[in-house]
Amino acid sequence: MTITCNVCGYDRNPEDLEFCDACGAELVINTLDVTPNIPPSPPSPTFDDSLESSPTVKVTPSNPESIIPSSPPSPITTGKAKLISKMPKAPIPEFMIENYANIGIFDPDTGPVDIDLEHFLGNETVSRQHGEIYFENHQWKIKDLGSTNGIFIKKVGQNRFNARITTPDILENGDEIAIAKIRFTFQIID
Repeated sequence: MTITCNVCGYDRNPEDLEFCDACGAELVINTLDVTPNIPPSPPSPTFDDSLESSPTVKVTPSNPESIIPSSPPSPITTGKAKLISKMPKAPIPEFMIENYANIGIFDPDTGPVDIDLEHFLGNETVSRQHGEIYFENHQWKIKDLGSTNGIFIKKVGQNRFNARITTPDILENGDEIAIAKIRFTFQIID
């Protein structure tokens, strides 16, 4: 029997595990047999070669003035943000970031880090040089530095974390970040 993680949805955790192999979240064993409510995949589209020679239909609105062009969101012009701890009574409730911050745990061999998670519950899952958050081309990004237990992002509006990041990922205001087992909310400062 395996346990499905309530945080990231990973469904291959052995039943004797306390924490998710994928995201590090604490596993809760349900005594009820609950099947996740996953919608079925849509059928694959089929293509009909006879449609290739079909005429193209051009649609024009009856009132062209009614069309309002959408403008792209304005770029972020500030390189200031903060990570707000999701842990009640966190040893450090928030970390301020200006343009760049490396995340991990202080080690005499590698030196200090900007966001030191040594005093947080779950710190045993954080690597010495775990990741970095940086401001580049008017966007905030997060990158895993080859950590053992990974970095996960739950985008605003989603109800669970995405898979472990393997390449730098763009952060939006309000995204939730899991540094191994330790969670934060990312907030851009105007």
